[in-house]
Amino acid sequence: MANKTLKRYGLESAARILIATGVLLVLFSWIAGTYYYGSTGSVASLIVPFVFTCVLALLLLVIRYRYTLFEEYPYLMNLPSLFYRIRDKDGTNNQSLAFSMIFTVHALVVAFLGLLSLVLTISIGFSIKRSSASPLLYVYLVIITVLVVSVLLQYRRIYIRFSK
Repeated sequence: MANKTLKRYGLESAARILIATGVLLVLFSWIAGTYYYGSTGSVASLIVPFVFTCVLALLLLVIRYRYTLFEEYPYLMNLPSLFYRIRDKDGTNNQSLAFSMIFTVHALVVAFLGLLSLVLTISIGFSIKRSSASPLLYVYLVIITVLVVSVLLQYRRIYIRFSK
Protein backbone atom coordinates (compact mmCIF):
# COMPACT_ATOMS: atom_id res chain seq x y z
CA MET A 1 0.00 0.00 0.00
CA ALA A 2 2.89 2.36 0.60
CA ASN A 3 3.58 2.62 -3.13
CA LYS A 4 -0.01 3.71 -3.90
CA THR A 5 -1.21 7.26 -3.68
CA LEU A 6 -3.98 7.63 -1.13
CA LYS A 7 -7.05 9.72 -1.76
CA ARG A 8 -6.72 12.73 0.54
CA TYR A 9 -9.56 13.25 3.00
CA GLY A 10 -9.84 16.16 5.37
CA LEU A 11 -9.86 15.62 9.09
CA GLU A 12 -13.10 14.56 10.71
CA SER A 13 -14.96 17.34 12.51
CA ALA A 14 -14.27 15.60 15.83
CA ALA A 15 -10.55 15.77 15.06
CA ARG A 16 -10.73 19.50 14.38
CA ILE A 17 -12.59 20.05 17.66
CA LEU A 18 -10.04 17.95 19.57
CA ILE A 19 -7.14 19.86 18.03
CA ALA A 20 -8.72 23.21 18.91
CA THR A 21 -9.33 21.96 22.46
CA GLY A 22 -5.72 20.81 22.80
CA VAL A 23 -4.35 24.11 21.51
CA LEU A 24 -6.62 26.07 23.89
CA LEU A 25 -5.58 23.93 26.86
CA VAL A 26 -1.90 24.49 26.09
CA LEU A 27 -2.64 28.21 25.79
CA PHE A 28 -4.30 28.10 29.22
CA SER A 29 -1.24 26.32 30.59
CA TRP A 30 0.88 29.22 29.30
CA ILE A 31 -1.48 31.64 31.05
CA ALA A 32 -1.27 29.64 34.28
CA GLY A 33 2.52 29.35 33.95
CA THR A 34 2.84 33.09 33.40
CA TYR A 35 0.64 33.75 36.42
CA TYR A 36 2.76 31.53 38.66
CA TYR A 37 5.97 32.94 37.17
CA GLY A 38 4.77 36.46 37.95
CA SER A 39 3.90 35.65 41.54
CA THR A 40 6.89 33.40 42.35
CA GLY A 41 9.58 34.30 39.82
CA SER A 42 10.26 30.60 39.22
CA VAL A 43 11.09 29.62 35.65
CA ALA A 44 9.96 26.06 36.43
CA SER A 45 6.37 27.14 35.90
CA LEU A 46 7.16 27.97 32.25
CA ILE A 47 9.10 24.80 31.39
CA VAL A 48 6.04 22.54 31.19
CA PRO A 49 4.08 24.78 28.79
CA PHE A 50 7.18 25.10 26.62
CA VAL A 51 7.74 21.34 26.42
CA PHE A 52 4.09 20.61 25.71
CA THR A 53 4.00 23.35 23.06
CA CYS A 54 6.92 21.68 21.28
CA VAL A 55 5.23 18.26 21.43
CA LEU A 56 1.94 19.77 20.27
CA ALA A 57 3.66 21.49 17.33
CA LEU A 58 5.31 18.23 16.28
CA LEU A 59 2.02 16.31 16.44
CA LEU A 60 0.21 19.02 14.50
CA LEU A 61 2.88 18.86 11.78
CA VAL A 62 2.48 15.09 11.55
CA ILE A 63 -1.30 15.45 11.33
CA ARG A 64 -1.02 18.21 8.71
CA TYR A 65 1.42 16.27 6.49
CA ARG A 66 0.08 12.76 7.21
CA TYR A 67 -0.44 11.76 3.58
CA THR A 68 2.93 13.08 2.45
CA LEU A 69 4.69 11.28 5.29
CA PHE A 70 2.93 8.02 4.53
CA GLU A 71 3.47 8.17 0.78
CA GLU A 72 7.08 9.33 0.80
CA TYR A 73 8.37 8.00 4.14
CA PRO A 74 6.19 5.01 5.08
CA TYR A 75 8.79 3.68 7.50
CA LEU A 76 8.19 6.73 9.73
CA MET A 77 4.53 5.89 10.20
CA ASN A 78 3.43 3.40 12.82
CA LEU A 79 -0.13 2.62 11.82
CA PRO A 80 -2.33 -0.02 13.42
CA SER A 81 -2.53 -3.35 11.70
CA LEU A 82 -6.20 -2.80 10.93
CA PHE A 83 -5.15 -0.34 8.23
CA TYR A 84 -3.59 -3.21 6.34
CA ARG A 85 -6.51 -5.57 6.96
CA ILE A 86 -9.17 -3.39 5.38
CA ARG A 87 -10.98 -5.24 2.66
CA ASP A 88 -12.03 -3.41 -0.48
CA LYS A 89 -12.07 -4.19 -4.18
CA ASP A 90 -9.41 -1.64 -5.01
CA GLY A 91 -8.32 -1.04 -1.42
CA THR A 92 -7.46 2.60 -1.91
CA ASN A 93 -10.75 4.32 -1.05
CA ASN A 94 -11.50 2.56 2.25
CA GLN A 95 -7.86 2.61 3.26
CA SER A 96 -7.74 6.36 2.66
CA LEU A 97 -10.83 6.90 4.78
CA ALA A 98 -9.47 4.68 7.56
CA PHE A 99 -6.16 6.50 7.37
CA SER A 100 -7.96 9.80 7.90
CA MET A 101 -9.93 8.36 10.83
CA ILE A 102 -6.75 7.11 12.45
CA PHE A 103 -5.54 10.68 12.68
CA THR A 104 -8.62 11.54 14.72
CA VAL A 105 -6.96 9.39 17.36
CA HIS A 106 -3.86 11.58 17.05
CA ALA A 107 -6.07 14.63 17.54
CA LEU A 108 -7.46 12.99 20.69
CA VAL A 109 -3.90 12.67 21.96
CA VAL A 110 -3.35 16.38 21.19
CA ALA A 111 -6.36 17.29 23.37
CA PHE A 112 -5.18 15.10 26.24
CA LEU A 113 -1.65 16.52 26.00
CA GLY A 114 -3.14 19.98 26.34
CA LEU A 115 -5.05 18.87 29.41
CA LEU A 116 -1.94 17.27 30.92
CA SER A 117 0.02 20.45 30.23
CA LEU A 118 -2.55 22.57 32.02
CA VAL A 119 -2.84 20.23 35.03
CA LEU A 120 0.93 19.84 35.34
CA THR A 121 1.53 23.59 35.10
CA ILE A 122 -1.09 24.32 37.76
CA SER A 123 0.32 21.56 39.93
CA ILE A 124 3.88 22.91 39.71
CA GLY A 125 2.69 26.47 40.27
CA PHE A 126 0.63 25.39 43.28
CA SER A 127 3.58 23.53 44.74
CA ILE A 128 5.94 26.48 44.24
CA LYS A 129 3.52 29.06 45.60
CA ARG A 130 2.36 27.07 48.63
CA SER A 131 5.58 25.14 49.29
CA SER A 132 3.58 21.95 49.64
CA ALA A 133 2.67 18.94 47.54
CA SER A 134 0.04 19.44 44.88
CA PRO A 135 -3.40 17.94 45.42
CA LEU A 136 -3.51 17.02 41.70
CA LEU A 137 -1.27 13.95 41.98
CA TYR A 138 -3.95 11.38 41.15
CA VAL A 139 -5.46 13.51 38.41
CA TYR A 140 -2.48 12.57 36.19
CA LEU A 141 -3.28 8.88 36.58
CA VAL A 142 -6.94 9.46 35.78
CA ILE A 143 -6.12 11.53 32.68
CA ILE A 144 -3.64 8.97 31.36
CA THR A 145 -6.06 6.10 32.05
CA VAL A 146 -8.88 7.89 30.24
CA LEU A 147 -6.52 8.65 27.35
CA VAL A 148 -5.47 5.01 26.93
CA VAL A 149 -9.06 3.77 27.11
CA SER A 150 -10.22 6.45 24.66
CA VAL A 151 -7.51 5.57 22.15
CA LEU A 152 -8.37 1.88 22.35
CA LEU A 153 -12.08 2.62 21.90
CA GLN A 154 -11.37 4.81 18.87
CA TYR A 155 -9.25 2.11 17.25
CA ARG A 156 -12.03 -0.39 18.00
CA ARG A 157 -14.56 1.94 16.33
CA ILE A 158 -12.41 2.12 13.21
CA TYR A 159 -11.87 -1.64 13.18
CA ILE A 160 -15.59 -2.38 13.51
CA ARG A 161 -16.47 0.07 10.76
CA PHE A 162 -14.05 -1.39 8.24
CA SER A 163 -14.03 -5.07 9.13
CA LYS A 164 -17.58 -5.69 7.90
